[in-house]
Amino acid sequence: PEPPKKPSNWRRKHEEFIATIRAAKGLNLKDGGKLPPPPPPSYDPDYIQCPYCQRRFNENAADRHINFCKEQAARITNKGKLAADTKGKLPTRTQYKPAAVKKMPSVGSTPSSSSRLPQPSGVSKTVVGM
Repeated sequence: PEPPKKPSNWRRKHEEFIATIRAAKGLNLKDGGKLPPPPPPSYDPDYIQCPYCQRRFNENAADRHINFCKEQAARITNKGKLAADTKGKLPTRTQYKPAAVKKMPSVGSTPSSSSRLPQPSGVSKTVVGM
């Protein structure tokens, strides 16, 4: 016995695709105006919606994703509880002001002796002409 096949909805998908292409062709980007809002995403009844992130997946991917997303949602809620505990410490950290940095006086274009890069010498080169 063969498993029952789902009815194909390729025609509706094809018509949505053609409509999207025609809408994109109608745009004139050279004028520089605002872009129109994108068309709403098409709803595919074959997909299963994840209760945690509201994304949609086919049956096989939905089974794997929902388990994964459930674990991730549990981790995020635990992190949110920890972040709420540390919020009391935040104002004391923002009151800290570092000491002003004293700048060393720079003398013209003399390179510092601690530089490891080769520095041009102060001797001018003579240009030999014809």
